[in-house]
Amino acid sequence: MTSHARRIPAALLCLASLALTAATCSPDPAPDPDAESSASQSASSIFDGPSVKVAVKKGQPGFNTRSGEEYEYAGFETDLLNSLADEIPFKEYAQDIPSLKREEILRDEGADLVIATYTITEARDEKVDFTAPYMKTYQGVLVRKDEDRIKKLDDLKGMKVCSASGSTSDPGSVESEEAKEAIRNGLGVGVDPGLRKDYKTCVKELAKGNFDAVWTDKIVLEGFAHQAPYDKDVKMLEDITIGQRQLYGIGLREGHEADCRKLNKALKKFLDTRWRLTFQQHFPALAEGDFEQKYKPSDAEFEDYRATSCGGR
Repeated sequence: MTSHARRIPAALLCLASLALTAATCSPDPAPDPDAESSASQSASSIFDGPSVKVAVKKGQPGFNTRSGEEYEYAGFETDLLNSLADEIPFKEYAQDIPSLKREEILRDEGADLVIATYTITEARDEKVDFTAPYMKTYQGVLVRKDEDRIKKLDDLKGMKVCSASGSTSDPGSVESEEAKEAIRNGLGVGVDPGLRKDYKTCVKELAKGNFDAVWTDKIVLEGFAHQAPYDKDVKMLEDITIGQRQLYGIGLREGHEADCRKLNKALKKFLDTRWRLTFQQHFPALAEGDFEQKYKPSDAEFEDYRATSCGGR
């Protein structure tokens, strides 16, 4: 019997019993990408404890800094965290962590969430889970204010370039030799790379003359280029763009799909209602023209990543 022949009596049966079973004749609703499965509902929630331990990076202007009499965190990612905590809700406890330790601290349960310019990559997604993204950027180069030798990528040949250990600019952050080589070649052959524990250290050493440039995500470098005390010493090379687009998500341990889906919903609300104002507040020098198109994930980009987020890859 053909599939067409099977559909005819099913349709007649549905019409005949319409008054009693109208709901069964209607098409199924579109699946909710953040709906909790029965398996995920039974898992323990990171939001059930007295507080949620959140790993952040304090030395990144615009995203997160720590200062003032009470030495409090402030920046785009701090405001994002506060927004998520209000929406879900939960009480947060923030702690500083270097890029190199992000997967380790999640897997060892030293932190429940990582909100620290954490680029979503396949290599990292094999070890931890990610939400959908809240920021996007390309990579670039930061140099001293008086630097006039570097105009294009090829000009970096033979120069010393700094980046942070454990970042997407660190060959040690990936396992395959092919991926390592791709990172090494990102700046071109002949570049002398050096790694430090964080970008703040890179920028300080750049200002002292220990490096010729700092290489990482443009939005991170822009924070240093436009905020005191670094802005008097360094500048962005706007004409140099390196590699593929980076998208930042929130990292969490595997096995917490329901919590991850809750974060996705709260993130979407943040992007729809508070992202623009938060960006303008913490990156005022960048909040011009089509800045949302440059830095904010579009609805389509968010949905594409949401479909494979929370362990769905």
